[in-house]
Amino acid sequence: MQKKIIKKICLLGDNSVGKTSLIKKYVFDTFDDKYIATIGTKTVKKELNVDYFGKPLNLTLMIWDIIGQKEYRNLQNMSFEGTSGALVVCDMTRPETLESLESYWIDALQKVAGTVPIVFMANKCDLVDEARITRDRLMEVTKRHSANFFMTSAKTGENVESAFKTLGKKVVAGKTDGMVEMKTAEKKLSPVEAMDNIVSHFCEHFKQDTDYAMSVIRKQCEVVGLDINNPSKQSMLQLIEKLAFVEADVLSTFEVNKNRIERKNFITKM
Repeated sequence: MQKKIIKKICLLGDNSVGKTSLIKKYVFDTFDDKYIATIGTKTVKKELNVDYFGKPLNLTLMIWDIIGQKEYRNLQNMSFEGTSGALVVCDMTRPETLESLESYWIDALQKVAGTVPIVFMANKCDLVDEARITRDRLMEVTKRHSANFFMTSAKTGENVESAFKTLGKKVVAGKTDGMVEMKTAEKKLSPVEAMDNIVSHFCEHFKQDTDYAMSVIRKQCEVVGLDINNPSKQSMLQLIEKLAFVEADVLSTFEVNKNRIERKNFITKM
């Protein structure tokens, strides 16, 4: 009987490097070049067969698409817990996105998940004339992290499957036990940081799994017309009321009101 195993992996990187498009290409074999910011996190799963010490292994990857805006630190930390590996994604046309992987994303992941396997994806390699990251530069960076790299295209599919399968092989024997304590920031919050606290607070107190909680967040953000890249005070207040309405079905009146007050406190710290 073929052995089966489930592993959680994350896709990390700055806004608009193509994380969501890469997942859609790998899991659904579709491509859409319209950019839509990921709200919070999204998860999909993909089954694949990998070789495990000479024996076939049925591996299910739970793939987490992580929001690329760095101010959402609490939400990112929640998403990193239990991660067995990560695909770290940069945009071949924007060198700063590669630098960001080293200066922010890899460190943020490892503080929570520990030293897990990573594979670099240099995306948008089909834009040859616009490329600003060289293969030599990729080799230099990935060597520091003892990691593989693939020049990928979510549009053409080039190397997308290879990158996912390579990480899959690396995580089948992986182990993580990183945890992080989320704390409410005492400093003055930016609107995005206030929104980050509201979202992570809801996920923590809703008493449902994170994936379901995030689907609720996404739906209610759409209802109130909230822009996660530039949330207004009014839209966040409206979101808080919508979330309280949802919570009323699963929490006591006391808990709902307590959560409402605590979330509004994040806005007062802006």
